[in-house]
Amino acid sequence: MHFRLIRPAAADFPAHLKLLKPAFEGSDDPKGEFEFVRDLLEDKRGSFYLLTGKGIKLWFVSRRLDGRFHIVAMTGRGLVQAASHIIERATNCGYRAISYHTYRKGMRRILGRFGFEQTEQVREFDGKAETVHQLELVGGAHG
Repeated sequence: MHFRLIRPAAADFPAHLKLLKPAFEGSDDPKGEFEFVRDLLEDKRGSFYLLTGKGIKLWFVSRRLDGRFHIVAMTGRGLVQAASHIIERATNCGYRAISYHTYRKGMRRILGRFGFEQTEQVREFDGKAETVHQLELVGGAHG
């Protein structure tokens, strides 16, 4: 398993950023969400990773949010295989929890398989619900 940090100064940053666009499909404002993430990265308020391994190629953006490892956007393949590695990395970095926003039913099912609990419903749009899910790392099954 290899975590690569993709910095905005890297020559291939624009190409990797473009590959993150599918993370916003289904949003009611995909362009706005993409621009928010791009600004987050360019202002160094977030981190952009490429996680690779056997059957895994995931791009994701995260940021520290109230002591949590908050995943802002994710796309690629192999999330189910990679989830335990992401959980382990966040735990080892001292985060108290991992949080994730989604408006996809399939992602809610995957998060639930790893012990994430829905903590909030943010809004509804186009028959979809945007929800927040969190996995406690300190003092829990993963802590």
